[in-house]
Amino acid sequence: MKHLLLIFNLLLIFNCSWASDLGKLTGSVTDEETSSPLPGVTVYLPELNRGTVTDMNGHFEIDDIPAKTLTLQLSFMGYQTKILKVDTRQNKEFNFSLAQSATTIDEVVVSGAHIMSREKSPVVISKMDRTDLLKNPSPSLMSSLTRTPGVSEVSMGPGISKPVIRGMSFSRVLTLYQGGRFENQQWGADHGLGLTETGIESVELVKGPASLIYGSGAMAGVVNIIEERDADRGSVTGDVNLRGYSNSLGGRLDAGVKGTTQNGFVWSMRAAEESHADYLAGNGETVGNTRFNTRNVKASAGWVGKWGDTRLRYTYLKQNLGILEEDQRDELITFRNDRSMQLPFQDVTDHFLSSETNLYIGQDRLKLTFGYHLNYREEIEDDFNEVDLGLRQQNFMYDAKYYKGLGADLELIVGVQGFYLQNENYANAEEILIPDATKDDRSVYALLNYSKNKWVLQGGTRYDYRKVVADARDQKFLDYGFELSGSPNNRMLERNFGGMTASGGATFMPNDRWRFRANLASGFRAPDLAELFSNGPHPGTSRFELGNSNFEREQNIQGDLRIRYKFPQLTLGAELFYNHVDNFIFFTPTDARQGDLTVWEFEQDNARLYGGEFHLDFHPANIKGLNFQTSYSMVVGQRRSTGEYLPYIPAFRWEQELAYTSNLTAGKISNPYAAIRGNWVMDQNRAAPLEETTPGYYFLGLSLGTQVDLFGQNIEMYLNGTNLLNLNYLDHMSLYRPFHIPQMGRNVSLHMRFKF
Repeated sequence: MKHLLLIFNLLLIFNCSWASDLGKLTGSVTDEETSSPLPGVTVYLPELNRGTVTDMNGHFEIDDIPAKTLTLQLSFMGYQTKILKVDTRQNKEFNFSLAQSATTIDEVVVSGAHIMSREKSPVVISKMDRTDLLKNPSPSLMSSLTRTPGVSEVSMGPGISKPVIRGMSFSRVLTLYQGGRFENQQWGADHGLGLTETGIESVELVKGPASLIYGSGAMAGVVNIIEERDADRGSVTGDVNLRGYSNSLGGRLDAGVKGTTQNGFVWSMRAAEESHADYLAGNGETVGNTRFNTRNVKASAGWVGKWGDTRLRYTYLKQNLGILEEDQRDELITFRNDRSMQLPFQDVTDHFLSSETNLYIGQDRLKLTFGYHLNYREEIEDDFNEVDLGLRQQNFMYDAKYYKGLGADLELIVGVQGFYLQNENYANAEEILIPDATKDDRSVYALLNYSKNKWVLQGGTRYDYRKVVADARDQKFLDYGFELSGSPNNRMLERNFGGMTASGGATFMPNDRWRFRANLASGFRAPDLAELFSNGPHPGTSRFELGNSNFEREQNIQGDLRIRYKFPQLTLGAELFYNHVDNFIFFTPTDARQGDLTVWEFEQDNARLYGGEFHLDFHPANIKGLNFQTSYSMVVGQRRSTGEYLPYIPAFRWEQELAYTSNLTAGKISNPYAAIRGNWVMDQNRAAPLEETTPGYYFLGLSLGTQVDLFGQNIEMYLNGTNLLNLNYLDHMSLYRPFHIPQMGRNVSLHMRFKF
């Protein structure tokens, strides 16, 4: 509450200082080689989430924007993206030129707190935009992101997956949604990320500790899901998306409309529904009860004015997710197109309400983010009318950042954050795994960004405090026989975690060809509720889980080094990291049994993870539009005390892609695209104790895309095939692997997008 009062006092103090002048950005974009105008170039101002496209003469105009220095991004298919700073206080027309290229290595990113070019950022950030997701779609948003080197997933069938960044997952990866921290019981191995691609513009992935900006949970990195852009001023636009999958007979319908009035009122509405039957493995076997369906509704409204902008957003997400049980594999197989839920399954409901506000104070900016999240998670195992595990979680978060310019090249960001979570078991739940609990996080931080000529420097520090209280006093715990660790007389336990973190990084750009980036960051993570307090069966997993209330917080220091060299037609890059982790918590089976369940315990030990990603990008000058890129990613995780390998560390992998992209038009067909992909996942023979090794495999994929003009309507079409060789294989990161249940076989998807 003190933090909130401070925010409102700041608003009152600076109430008379809002930027009262409006700027205007006009200009033209031409081809660098021919000097001919380029129509259709996207002109985007990320600070404002506003943009436009150039007309037939290559001209653009954006009215009524704050008169200040802003970041500008110019992007167009077949050309290199250009990112630069523009001062809209200057009453002049800007003229830009773009160089032709089959690929781009740069784009604007926002996840490092300071909006900047990805190539300049000292923080390691990868990005996938909406088009990337359409070219390589997946039933799960997280599965689509695994094409990013250094990123993989822990999965439990196609509907349940969560991110793994450089070998670290679960509560170590923080998810940002609509600007706010999204937490929906990610501690569970069988609890998926739970977010879909509905209404998103792009996804940014921070690879490395981001605790300085985002706090506990960002120890491994961040998945930042960025909302779609506003409509152009004075316009209303919409689209309808249809998609089908061959393997699971899945279908997806997604439709939305958005608009912006001339006076700055912005709004949007979108809904999506998706349904899948059980998938087929490469040998033709039906993997029973891997069916799932989702329903997603989103709405937003806001205002853009000379003082800044504000947006209020609401999201509803409903998921029904089948759970495969090893001892019932044959019984769970029904007919081919069966989508009805059968036991066991998860029923997950999310309501997420958030607001984001930017207030301009001269050349400075105050950003306020608030969020409220209500999550219901039910795991139903024995009877449709009974809830085996039922949890109701609600949390409130706030984040206030002040961006203070300290000159043309230096910016200071100071902020306060808070997160309050309350978790309760259903009174009628048949089983109890964790107690009722509250979690209270509070933090302050400061970050400096310096950018001039050949150097970008970034560094800062942060203090965090977390209070966790477990409460097992309710009658439901007494009736069930649930006990907290140590069996305290008052049936309550309290843990406090706190400490400092810091990070520093630099990017050096001696010329257009070389890029050097180094970053040293510390991160932390307080143990989650399951790691501290679990003491019971976990429905659908055949496990009895035991936590340890004496765990200390995880603390890591990670060093990153990146080198990139760009020839006229070839780009080479390498990113290396070493992650030194104290008090690493991991989950392992024991020889003990609790009834017919295997006892799994959380353990804590010091660890190290190291590896890197290597990139090559080639686009021959004599074949415009052709591009070959390949990457190799590796990570090794070990206990420092014994040298034993950590569990659930992804295998090394080598990916290749040969793609052709064109902005040509032939009759009613335009912008053709084609790509063939290979993915060699190597043997994972660095198994942890009691973990089996996994043989490697090679994937082959194909993507085709184009735009078709039918009856005056422009339709985008994407055809994508994965596992074209129909391999029958095991994924080391799958929770089905210990039961030797294979992954999905050949899958072909067709996506059509209608714009209006």
